[in-house]
Amino acid sequence: MLNFKSEMQNNLVGKGKLIDEQSREFIRDAIGATNKLVEATRHTILSGPPGVGKTHGTTDECNKSNRKSITIPPGTTDAVLAMKLAYNVYNLKDDEELIVILDDADDVVFGDYASLNKWKIAMADIDYDMGLIPMLNHSVSMNNTITQLRNAKKFDIVEALEHFQSADDVGVSIPMDRVRFIVLCNLDLEDPKAFRSAKLRSAVEPVLDRFNYKRIKVTDDDQWGWLAYVLGNSQPFDDYELDDEQKIELLMWMKSNWTGLRSTSYRTVRKLAEDMINYPDTYYDKWQTKLKGN
Repeated sequence: MLNFKSEMQNNLVGKGKLIDEQSREFIRDAIGATNKLVEATRHTILSGPPGVGKTHGTTDECNKSNRKSITIPPGTTDAVLAMKLAYNVYNLKDDEELIVILDDADDVVFGDYASLNKWKIAMADIDYDMGLIPMLNHSVSMNNTITQLRNAKKFDIVEALEHFQSADDVGVSIPMDRVRFIVLCNLDLEDPKAFRSAKLRSAVEPVLDRFNYKRIKVTDDDQWGWLAYVLGNSQPFDDYELDDEQKIELLMWMKSNWTGLRSTSYRTVRKLAEDMINYPDTYYDKWQTKLKGN
């Protein structure tokens, strides 16, 4: 733990450690990294305000447990999504499953009723005896995309897409029975005020029933404590390390300017560390540009 002068600050770091441990325990369960005898549901939603370690913790736990995973960022088109899923599902080994992290998925999954329904179908329950295998359907012709991929010599992606094409349907249908979804979002899905549409609001409740769901609720002090704990036990960049004094200076600057920062996520920590490493004589001036209005 970083050695702060104030006992209160050290206590906040201790609270940040507890928040991180609780979140990671939930994440390890979500990615199938714990030895559970049975599992009621495969898919997980982790929600919370920006900057509480949803993305950082999920990707880190996937890496630590050597789980095969891909991250789908916001703004990914349906065609790119279909290509990524087709390629990765097609190349799964017999004993593997794929973890798909839907990052910042507020709009992608919960933006409207049609989007939510599409993902609900893709993440439905599996019943092999009944022949029920959930599919992600991209019902748009991929012929032009496949031609472009061939021209670019991306034959491995072409092979995967063609494998999931059907003579009876347009587009591709990719089986999701070996895919485990982790949905990361900012929305509090149990808050009725989070959705303006009554239809969408009513559709969310049965979705939550199908998923493991956790909402991270923290104060500003808790969030700062989490950042301090994570930074105290890691480095923002592998090749250029910050010493403890630099880490404390960075964190105390964030704490002093918390309400004025555009973002208080771990990404902001990396941006501040980038300035500190690249511009050792002028980084403080560059930090000021991270504040609202600058």
